[in-house]
Amino acid sequence: MLMLRNFSKVIKDLGLYKKSKHVIFNVVRTNKSFSGSIKIPKSKDREPGEVIKWVLLMIPVTSFGLGCWQVYRLQWKLELIEILQAKSNAPPVVMPEDFEKLESMEYRPIKVKGEFLHDKEILIGPRALIENDVILPRTGSLMSDPKKNQGWLVITPFKLSDSGKVILVNRGWIPQSMRPKEKRQPSLITGEVELTGILRLTEARSPFMPKNNPEKGSWMYRDLDQMSAYLGSEPIWLDAKGIPDPPAGWPLPNQTRVTMRNEHVSYLVTWYLLSAFTGTMWHRYFIRKLPLL
Repeated sequence: MLMLRNFSKVIKDLGLYKKSKHVIFNVVRTNKSFSGSIKIPKSKDREPGEVIKWVLLMIPVTSFGLGCWQVYRLQWKLELIEILQAKSNAPPVVMPEDFEKLESMEYRPIKVKGEFLHDKEILIGPRALIENDVILPRTGSLMSDPKKNQGWLVITPFKLSDSGKVILVNRGWIPQSMRPKEKRQPSLITGEVELTGILRLTEARSPFMPKNNPEKGSWMYRDLDQMSAYLGSEPIWLDAKGIPDPPAGWPLPNQTRVTMRNEHVSYLVTWYLLSAFTGTMWHRYFIRKLPLL
């Protein structure tokens, strides 16, 4: 307190009290007059272009990730096909008494003994000849004319000797010219036979494939429930394996195609190209600040 009194006394003695008061008043008034015009700078808002920039970057990043996923799927599909091929070349097993076990045995070779019922034979197709492990007959016209490589699969009911149950056997492929049964008379084996066949499950109809028409004898795909109901057999199908040159040359057995739909190569190429293109456009427009092509 003593120091403040001394300080104010000095100011009065020097005649600065009124001046200092006047100066302070002017400063306050000046601040009030400018207070309405001075604006406190706010934080700069993020430009909309910055948000769009990072959103668009997700297109090449996501495309690249999908391409990597298709590489994994391709490897998985190739390994699965190898497993199925190994299963189809395994030693044959005896037909189990419980047919429900067959649901998990597709592509397994199965050995059966019984008799063909040729009077109930049906044809399915048209189908192309499968040349996997098959030596074609020595008929040059078959290879020279592509139309003659279109034919039919001969499906014959087969009565098992041990149980008396009837299954379906795909005996093999015949050309269009051999459709009449009379032309294949030497191949209509009678009596008890023993054969090995590859187990196949039912086949789904393709979107644009015509439906089976049993009344007209038109069979386009392997619908085991429909076929077994029409022929009075069990819904069991075997692709016959055998020698390349059966009696009279027809039908040709070994018509099993161990394959699965595999389009992962085209998928991964598509995704990687999309990633490369969109990534280049993004870098050109946002980083190099160049116009789009």
